[in-house]
Amino acid sequence: MIRDLFMAQEPALRFFAGLVYYTLGLSLLLQSRGHSRLRLARSLPWLAGFGILHAVYEWSGAFLLPLRSPIAAEAGSILMVGRIMALALAFLCLFEFGADIVAPLGPRWGWLRPIGLVLFLAWGAGAFALGLLAALPLLEWERWVEAGARYFLGLPGGMLAAYALRRHTFHLLIPLARPHIVGMLRTTGLAIAAYSLLAGLVGPPVPISPLNSINEEAVQNLAGVPVFLLRSLAGIVLVAGMLRALEIFEIELSSRLSSLEEAQILASERERMSRELHDRTLQMIYGAGLLIRNVQAQAEPATASALNPVVRLLDQAVQSLREILQELQVRPAMASLIDGLERLIREYGLSALMDVETDWQIPSDAQLPPAQLRHILAIVSEALSNVVRHARARRVRIAAALQDGQLRIQIADDGRGFGPEAQPGFGLRNMEERAYLLNGRLEIQSQPGVGTTVILEVPWSGIRREALHRPLVSGQSQPEEGHRRAPGHPEADPRVTQ
Repeated sequence: MIRDLFMAQEPALRFFAGLVYYTLGLSLLLQSRGHSRLRLARSLPWLAGFGILHAVYEWSGAFLLPLRSPIAAEAGSILMVGRIMALALAFLCLFEFGADIVAPLGPRWGWLRPIGLVLFLAWGAGAFALGLLAALPLLEWERWVEAGARYFLGLPGGMLAAYALRRHTFHLLIPLARPHIVGMLRTTGLAIAAYSLLAGLVGPPVPISPLNSINEEAVQNLAGVPVFLLRSLAGIVLVAGMLRALEIFEIELSSRLSSLEEAQILASERERMSRELHDRTLQMIYGAGLLIRNVQAQAEPATASALNPVVRLLDQAVQSLREILQELQVRPAMASLIDGLERLIREYGLSALMDVETDWQIPSDAQLPPAQLRHILAIVSEALSNVVRHARARRVRIAAALQDGQLRIQIADDGRGFGPEAQPGFGLRNMEERAYLLNGRLEIQSQPGVGTTVILEVPWSGIRREALHRPLVSGQSQPEEGHRRAPGHPEADPRVTQ
């Protein structure tokens, strides 16, 4: 009696099942988070594609119900083939969703990316061969092909997605998410696992083990309800869990807004401190220096000579305050790389010490985020400092080029160089650490008597954002401290141990 009732209402029930998956796909598309830095946000379109394609499969099944007779089925053959293709593509999207979010967990997972497409192509080739060579009736061909899609695409795709979501949640999202969001993501993973079992293992009956005993008819006789309704229940849990878990993006956005507000407050405070230091402290020290110089002009030679150290200390204090004022200046949201490089050349006075050649093969208005630019300029500053203090060079060439998404900066001098026996010092380790934070590569080529070439290659948009503001290795300066050292600064370090 109950089975007959379900059979009579099957079109409406399949429409409801399709609506569940369509809600999942549409909700994820509308909740697109292109601005998010979370890996999960970039993987959600795959899950949205799964939902929409699965909805197409369920809805087309409702349209095909009146065409189940052998004669009428021929008229709906195109729709039937399209329905099976939609199911296979839905499983492919689910597989790619799992492969995409598990990728950050380590290089050993990279091989999963092409596996989904390989399985899909193998299934398509098998379906084509089965229809061409076996010459099966359409309804029987449909059962075999659908069973193959479920077993070879749906089951591995669903299990991978469930496992990947769990691993992603516990390895990457727990530091950001609240406990209830973590719990919802765990529930979502379990719902995907349940769906993969119901969709992968339980398919149409075909004379092959285990599908000859574990199939839709057997499960329906055991449970008393159609299998697609059980899958829909898993889909409902999946929809509810994902929509609830999307709150993590609101938390991320709120955190970023709070960071921006803190940055604005800090910028205002830095500006206030700059004004105070410039208008009061700096002027008072400068005025004290003028008074002492006036006293020197009127005093005896011995007294005037005794005051020279005081004058030098005051001059150093003025210079130090001016450097602090430069550090306290509010940095723009984006900054020009060429402007930064040319500023370094001016600050080190290279043109007065040696011949300087520059070669800028990047757009003059190319802008970089301040954090990325600080690291790049700090590396260049360290290299130029070594040229000025140790290289004894007559000529230096500074080049920057942008090719195939890679920024390449090269500083080459004709100085004394050094051999492979030289041990790297603090400055070189600092440069290497900054290059690592930029996800780049630092190479230093040098020969005694020939000169030294420093090569930095950085992905133009491949910065490791999560690492930009973390401290360097123990004992090293912070990123914003290293790129304003003037020649002869007591804290500047050579590239090698002297």
